[in-house]
Amino acid sequence: MATPVRDVDTNPNGDLPGGSLQSVDRAITVLKILARSGSAGVTEVAEEMGVHKSTISRLLRALEAQGMAQSSGRGKYQLGLGILHLANSIPMRLDLAAEARPVLEALASKFGETVNLAVLSSNHVVNIDEAFGPSTLGTKNWMGLLTPIHATSSGKVFLASLSAAERDRMLKELGMPAVTNQTITSRQELESQLAVVAKAGYATVHGELEDELDGIAVPVRGHHGTVIGAVSISGPSFRFKPEKHPELIDELKQAGLKISESMGFRPRP
Repeated sequence: MATPVRDVDTNPNGDLPGGSLQSVDRAITVLKILARSGSAGVTEVAEEMGVHKSTISRLLRALEAQGMAQSSGRGKYQLGLGILHLANSIPMRLDLAAEARPVLEALASKFGETVNLAVLSSNHVVNIDEAFGPSTLGTKNWMGLLTPIHATSSGKVFLASLSAAERDRMLKELGMPAVTNQTITSRQELESQLAVVAKAGYATVHGELEDELDGIAVPVRGHHGTVIGAVSISGPSFRFKPEKHPELIDELKQAGLKISESMGFRPRP
């Protein structure tokens, strides 16, 4: 007989105590499951999380009351419209992802590698959209993960766009830890690279975030001309050598410009 799972975050009355971090974690996990699966029932969610169905049922009812989840019929739940209301607090990122999506897909299809759209978050780089080419099955998914700004091609694009004072503040605050043996940890070497990035209009990495993974990124600008995002293409170093293919660099630059123009940017003649 299976040992029942003990619900440590419920009291004898079956209520979730206020301020319970475990309850918050569980609620977020439920939302992630609904986002991934499209819809799921209480039993499915409970089995995946390893908790009692009664706990999941209470969580789903609480999420439904707040508009974060809604019944999709036949005992299943899906994400609610309240999620969209929260997302509207970051309209620029939503607009950016929507405008960039067809461009990302076109690049991934043409060059057969992973294409990412990244923004800055808490002084780190985070990918908010990703498109895969036919050659990228089984590659790591970096969506939503905070990555070090000095070890990614997108991060170098952001760093090159900052003032010297802002860049100095950020790098002193974050440090430049080694992620791989190829990660640049010398401030002088990084500054030399960033000067080239600013002039060339693109940045590259060679195994600096992940061994044997190379990447190239270009900026995406907003209507004021500031860098609001970066588009990158990455692939295994044995087959992906962007600097040997000027046509790839030119097309990636055009892709960055196309997204920028859709965000209101107008380049100077």
